[in-house]
Amino acid sequence: MGGLGNGRRGGRSPPLLIAALIACILVLGFNYWVSSSRNLDLQTKLYEMEGQVRRGAAERGVAEMKKAEFQEEIQRQKEQISRIENIYKRQLEGVQSTCSQEKVSYNTTASYNKGQSGCKHFTR
Repeated sequence: MGGLGNGRRGGRSPPLLIAALIACILVLGFNYWVSSSRNLDLQTKLYEMEGQVRRGAAERGVAEMKKAEFQEEIQRQKEQISRIENIYKRQLEGVQSTCSQEKVSYNTTASYNKGQSGCKHFTR
């Protein structure tokens, strides 16, 4: 009857095998704990970065709106400057034509003023 067995003790596992399995379970548990804590840290950093991105996008939107407002203001001021320059040019042309007319009038009526412009408004 002794020859029918496979040479092992009945139903008992060797203590070395149990110790190795317990060591594997401990190593796997420790690795899981480390991975889990790293994952939590990374998730926290990810949420913080997402918040920063949202704030940055909002700030960029506000900055672009201000930029557009400033550009519109600059355009309005350029148009106003152009209108003022045109008014000034028309006034200058009016003064120059008045001065020319006065010069002709003075030259024809008074012979002693030859060579003088007689213009009170415009001199070169």
